Amino acid sequence: MSEFKFEDLQPHVEMLIDALENKGASSSGFSNEKIYHCAQMYRNLLNKIRNKEIKGYNLLWAIHEHRMYTLEKTNNNQRHRIYKIVHALDFYLQKEYDRVNN
Repeated sequence: MSEFKFEDLQPHVEMLIDALENKGASSSGFSNEKIYHCAQMYRNLLNKIRNKEIKGYNLLWAIHEHRMYTLEKTNNNQRHRIYKIVHALDFYLQKEYDRVNN
């Protein structure tokens, strides 16, 4: 029997991005039109990380900008829920960066 690692028990970045688009079991309650652009920004950032097209400091700035932009687009509609999603995205995007670059 194989042992589970911490990473095995955590949500995948893609699942969190899907939650912003109301896909899967983690729908955010937003219409796709309002948050679709934000989810696509995160998806593009994830691709940059995986393709090694972004460096650590620039990643931190991009994560901050994406979080602020997404929270602004909520217009206080489920802001707390979206904050939890983007906060988790911040963490897991950084973990993905560490995984790819180490």
